[in-house]
Amino acid sequence: MQLRSIILYSKSGDKRVLDFRLGELNIVTGTSQTGKSALLDIVDFCLGRDEITLPATAIFRTVAWYAVMLQLDDTRVFVARPAPGPNARSVTNGMIEMGADLAVPELADLKVATDSDTIRQQIGRRIGIGDPRSETPAGGFAAPLSANLGHAMLLCLQNQDEVALKRALFHRQNDEAHIRTALKTTIPYFLGAVPEDQAARQQQLLQARRALRKKQNDLRAAQELNRDVEARLRSLLGEARVHGLVDEAAVMDDDRGAILAALREAASFQPGSRFDDQQRRRELELGQQASDLRQQLRTVAEERKLLTDLEAEENGYRGVVGRGMSRLSALDLVPAGAAGDETLCPACGSTLEDPDPTVADMHTTLQELRGQLDAVRAAQPRREQALRDLEQAAVGLRQRLRGVEGALSVLAEEHERHAGLLGQAEAQAYTRGRIDAYLGQMNSASDGREIQQLQSDVAIAQRIVEELEAQLDSEDIEGRLAHSLGYVSSQMTRHARYLRLEQGDRLVRLDLKKLTVVTDAIDEVTELIRIGSGKNHVGYHLAAHLALHQYFVSNQRPVPRFLMLDQPTQPYYPSDMAKRRGKLEDLSGDDDREAVKRLFRLMYDVTRALSPGFQMIVSDHADLPDTWFQECVRYNWRDGEVLIPPAWLDTP
Repeated sequence: MQLRSIILYSKSGDKRVLDFRLGELNIVTGTSQTGKSALLDIVDFCLGRDEITLPATAIFRTVAWYAVMLQLDDTRVFVARPAPGPNARSVTNGMIEMGADLAVPELADLKVATDSDTIRQQIGRRIGIGDPRSETPAGGFAAPLSANLGHAMLLCLQNQDEVALKRALFHRQNDEAHIRTALKTTIPYFLGAVPEDQAARQQQLLQARRALRKKQNDLRAAQELNRDVEARLRSLLGEARVHGLVDEAAVMDDDRGAILAALREAASFQPGSRFDDQQRRRELELGQQASDLRQQLRTVAEERKLLTDLEAEENGYRGVVGRGMSRLSALDLVPAGAAGDETLCPACGSTLEDPDPTVADMHTTLQELRGQLDAVRAAQPRREQALRDLEQAAVGLRQRLRGVEGALSVLAEEHERHAGLLGQAEAQAYTRGRIDAYLGQMNSASDGREIQQLQSDVAIAQRIVEELEAQLDSEDIEGRLAHSLGYVSSQMTRHARYLRLEQGDRLVRLDLKKLTVVTDAIDEVTELIRIGSGKNHVGYHLAAHLALHQYFVSNQRPVPRFLMLDQPTQPYYPSDMAKRRGKLEDLSGDDDREAVKRLFRLMYDVTRALSPGFQMIVSDHADLPDTWFQECVRYNWRDGEVLIPPAWLDTP
C-alpha cells in the first residue's frame, strides 16, 4: 500500500489534490507555515486515528473533508473523513471506497458511511494484516490481541517532534504506555517472528494455566478431604460433646455410621430459649418505678427542708419579739392615766424636736407584739404535724424503693445467668456451623466419581496448556526474531556508517524491549539517549526506519509500503532565515552541508533499490541544488505557494 494523493475539500466544494509518485522519494520543500507538517497529520487522521492533531488555524477551518487515495497491488482505496468541529477532540466517522480505476470524487459525493475502526479493518485485511479482535477498543492499541493497521502506521510515520527524539524511536511512542506495549507486541509479528494472533494465544495460554491451577487446587482439596476422615469426624464429635450438642455416652467412637448420625443431629441442634421478652419489659417497668420513687423522695426532702427553715426563722422571730415585750413590760408599773408633757424633756425641761411616745402608744405596741407571738405559737403545732406527715411519706417511699430495687437485683442475676447461656449458645452455633460445612464437603469429596471427574478435568486442562505452549515455543520464536533483527541490525549498521554518525563504526541494532537504538562495542552498550546531538538522533531514526522497511519489503510483510518524515534536517537549520530559505549555502560549515546531502541521498538510494515496492514522502525546509534532489521535489512551497489556497478564506 502506497500513497497516491492527499485531497482537501473546501466548504464551497473546491478541491486541493496533491499527487505523489509511487515507488519513489517525494519531497515537499518550502518555508515555514506553508502546511508541510500537516501532510503527515492528514494521512494519520485519514487512516483511522481519532485524536485530532490537525492545525486549528483559520485557513484549516475552511476545510470540510480530508481524504487520501491509496494504491494497493490490485486496486485503489479512497478514504475520506469530515473535518473536526472547532471544539472537537476526536472524530470517529468517515467513508471508504475501493475500485481498480477509482477517481477522486466531488464534495457532493462524500457521505459518512462507516467509522475509523471499520476503515482500519478493511484496509488491514486488504494488505494482509487481518482483523483486529473485537475486544480491541477504539484507537486500536490498548491490550492488543492481534496486530492491525493502527499498529502498522506507527512504523510508517515520523513527525517533526519525533524524528530527532533521543528518548523515543517510533511514532507516538511517548503518548501512552499502552502504545509502547502495542509496539513491543506487534513488531515481532510485522518482522515475521510470531503469528498474527501471538498476543491472543499468549492470553489464551495465561487463561489456560489459571484454569489448570484451579482444577488442580480443587482436586487436591477433594483428596485432602477424603484423607483422615475418621480422625476429623472424631474431633468434631468431641467438640459437639464439649458444647452439649450430643450426649456423652450416646455414640461409640469406633462406629463411623453412628458418628455421622450424631454429627448430623448436632448440626440441626436447636438451643433453648433466650431471655424472656416479658422479663425485659418488667425490668423496664421496675426501672421507671424506681426513678419515679426517687423523684418523689427528692420532693419530700425539699418540702421538709422548707418547713425546717421556716421553723428556724420563727424561733428567731419569737426571740426578737420576746425581748421587745420584756422591755415594754415595765409599763405595767405606771399608774393608769399618768402622763406628762410629751414635748418637754423630763430631765431638763427643754422642748423636744420629736415628742416622746406616750404611755398609751407603748401599751398599744406591747399588745400588738403579744398578738403576733400568740399567732406564731398557734402555727407551730400545724407545722410539726406537717413534718411528721412528710417523714412518714418518706419512710413509705423508701420501703417501696427498696422493694423495687430488690426486684431489679433479682432480674440482674437472671440476666447474668442468661448471658452465660447466650455464650454457650454462640459456641454451639459456631460448632454446628463447622460440623455442617465439613459434612457438606465430605459428602461431595468422599464420592469417588467426583474425584475421578476432577482428575479428568485436570488432565484435559493440562493438554490444553501443553498445546498452547507448543504453539508458542519461546525458543523457536526467539530464533526467528533474532534472525529478523540480525538482518535489520546489519542494514542499520551500514546506514549509520554511511551517514558517519557518532559511534556508527560499532554494531548498531534495534532493542525491542526498550524500543530504542543501541550501539555495541566490546566493552559497552550505548543507548540512543546517551549518544549526543540532534543530528545523530535524526540519523539513527532514519537508519532504523529504513532498515525496517527494507526488511518488510524484502520479506513481503503486511506493512504499508511508505515512510513519511517531517523536518528531518531541523538540527541543521536552526535559524529563522535558514527555515525561510532552506538553501544548502545557509549551513555554516562544510560538514553540515555534506551531512544533509547524505541524509537525502540515503533516502534516495534506498527508495530506488526497493522500487517500486517502497515510497518515501519527506516534508522539509531543505532545497538542495543537486539534480537527483530536484527530480524528487514534488512541491516547492515558496513565494506564496502553500498547502491550502488563501482564496478559500474569501469563499463564504
